[in-house]
Amino acid sequence: MDRLDRAFIAALAAITTVYLFLFGYYLGATGLRVPVVDVIYWILHYLDHWLKGDWWGYLWLAHNGHRLVWSRLLMVADLGWTGGNAVPFLIFGIICLVALVGALVLEVMASGIADGPRTVIALLVVLLLATSFNGIDCSVPQLGLYLHTGVFVVLALVLFDGTGEGGRHAKARRIAGLVAAFFAALGVSGGLLIWPVLIWAAWRGGLGLRWIALVSLVGVLVTGAYVVDLDESGVVLAFDPATVLRMIDYVIRFLGLPWSHASSLVYLGRAVGLATLILGAYAVLRFGILAPPRSRLDRIAVGLLLFGFATAAIITIGRVNTAPEREMPIRYALFTSLIQVGLLLVAAPWLARILAGGRRRLAEGVILLGAILFLGQQILAGRAGAMGAAQYTAAYAAAYRDFKAENLPARGADKVGDAASLGRVFAFIQAHGLYRATH
Repeated sequence: MDRLDRAFIAALAAITTVYLFLFGYYLGATGLRVPVVDVIYWILHYLDHWLKGDWWGYLWLAHNGHRLVWSRLLMVADLGWTGGNAVPFLIFGIICLVALVGALVLEVMASGIADGPRTVIALLVVLLLATSFNGIDCSVPQLGLYLHTGVFVVLALVLFDGTGEGGRHAKARRIAGLVAAFFAALGVSGGLLIWPVLIWAAWRGGLGLRWIALVSLVGVLVTGAYVVDLDESGVVLAFDPATVLRMIDYVIRFLGLPWSHASSLVYLGRAVGLATLILGAYAVLRFGILAPPRSRLDRIAVGLLLFGFATAAIITIGRVNTAPEREMPIRYALFTSLIQVGLLLVAAPWLARILAGGRRRLAEGVILLGAILFLGQQILAGRAGAMGAAQYTAAYAAAYRDFKAENLPARGADKVGDAASLGRVFAFIQAHGLYRATH
């Protein structure tokens, strides 16, 4: 590695530092410190169950097909300890994102890739994950549940060691991986998809039939307990040509996040999504199904791809008939970020060879240009998130003023919640002096 290589890594590290600074800034700017939409119903659930001593019903009863255990525990902390300022959600979200990014960066740094390219790949992992649109999973309480699932999916894959990995603590680490897999579904129900991925990981990790059977048994028991009395989805699909085309387009746009979220960039999103689908399918087949992964890093990467593609399929089935003409929800961007990281890690050996070869200057220039473009995206996405948070905060403030003036249904109620629910929640907020900083 010569002086120009070191200068390139220093420049990429400097860009990443600015990128993280912007992430922190927009984490504050996009923060939603008022209860709107889903959080209104979380507070109603708190009133109907937690305050009446029904702690099990409070934690375990489903909301829109998900068992939101982590979010409901944070709701207890927020209403009972911090006065309704959403700080518990923010702190737990930051911890989750740091753990998620840190776990993957440590895997890259522990891999057999040469020092210089290894550092570059680790910095690219940070750029792909520490985005403003993933930051709202920390700063907006009702979106944190996707991050709660994402971190435990990553931890499950990282802790579930293959044969010859993990040293004398390998068995304990694998059990910890199973625990993490259980925790993954306590964010959103999509976390259940980690179980078939872990069965694949046990197979490709060379763990033998006992571990495959154990993971299968635990996965079946956990999934069975989870889906009992779960809300009916009501999804009925007719697989006619028009519906199939809509589903294909939805999957492609899902994989094209965050760009497919913006109507002006939807065709760019489709192009990125199609490329992601083709490259990801090749990677899964080449390094996961038809042949074993080349390394531990490969196995984790293919695991991310399998989970991400399964998530895309499930979300598509659930939403393809729900306002299909609307832009792709940005709340799913964390899952596509994990897919993008999976593709990066699969390509890591090839990228390392490029960065060590005669054409590395061109590759370094392309990487720096991409990093600079990501800086611009960080700013644009952060500003859009901040505007959205301001709109919801203003709608809440107007609705609360109308409540105090006994003028319900309130202005802005369509952004906050229905009038009947708002009346109960606002009465509770007023009686206990909650969310004072926003009144």
